[in-house]
Amino acid sequence: AILGYTIGAISTILDKYMMNRLYHPVTWVLLRTLFNAVFLGSAGFLLIHLQITPSLLLLAAIPALLLVVSFVIYLFVLQKKNASEIQPFSQSLDTLFIFLAAVIILHEPANLPNYIGILGTGIGVYLVLTEHITKVPRLDRQLLIIVALVPVDIAYALLVKTFLGTTDPIALAVSIYIMAFLMLLVVSLFLHRRINNTPASLKPQLRVVGVASLCAATAAAFLYTALSQANASKVYPMAGISSVSVFLLATIFLQEKFHKHKFIGTL
Repeated sequence: AILGYTIGAISTILDKYMMNRLYHPVTWVLLRTLFNAVFLGSAGFLLIHLQITPSLLLLAAIPALLLVVSFVIYLFVLQKKNASEIQPFSQSLDTLFIFLAAVIILHEPANLPNYIGILGTGIGVYLVLTEHITKVPRLDRQLLIIVALVPVDIAYALLVKTFLGTTDPIALAVSIYIMAFLMLLVVSLFLHRRINNTPASLKPQLRVVGVASLCAATAAAFLYTALSQANASKVYPMAGISSVSVFLLATIFLQEKFHKHKFIGTL
C-alpha cells in the first residue's frame, strides 16, 4: 500500500501539470484509462497469464462508472486549485469516511489508536485548508464539489474491496480501466465539438500520458494486491503517504507556494 500510494503521487502531479495546460479532463481520463489498461494488462498477460472474461467486465462496469465520474470531476477542480491543497483534502475525506464505512458496513475491526489517527486526520485537514492557523478555513465551491464526491469514492472503494474477495486483483483493475475507457469513449464522441484541447494537442502529450499511466498502473497493481490481502480500513489510510508526496512534488516541480503550517497539516 505504501509503495502504491507513493508511486501514484507521481501520476497525480502529472495530472495537475496537464490541467495547468488546459487539457480537457474527459480526454485526459480517456487516455489515462486506456494506457493504464494497456500497461497493467500487458504485465498481467506476461507474468500471471491474466484472463479477462465478459462476466468480469460486466462486474467491473459499476466501479468503472464511479471511477469515471470521480476522476473527471476531480480534474475539473484540479484546474482551479493547487494540487498540494486539493489532493490532501480529497484524500483525507476519503480516508475518513472509507474507514468509517469499512468498520460499519464491512464490520472490519478497529481500535482506539485507529480512531485517534482519524482525529489527527481531521486536524490535518484544517491546517491544509486554512490560509493562517488562526483563521477558520472557508469551503469554496471547488472544495464543496470534492465533499460531494465522497459518497462516490466510498462506493467505489467498498465495491472494489468486496469484489476482490473472489476476483484476481490485477484482472479486476484491468477490467475497470477497460470499461472506464469504453464509457469515456462514448462520452467523448458525443462531446467532440465541445472538447477543445488547445493549446495542448494530442500527439505531443502522449509521453506525459505514458509516464502518468505507467505510474498509475503500477500503483493500482500494488494497491489492489494489498486490498486482496488486508482490510480496507488498514489499506486506504495509507493514502496519507500520497498526500505528503504530492505536497512535496507540487512544491518542487509545479512551483506551488510552500506554507509551513500546510505542510505540517499534510504530515
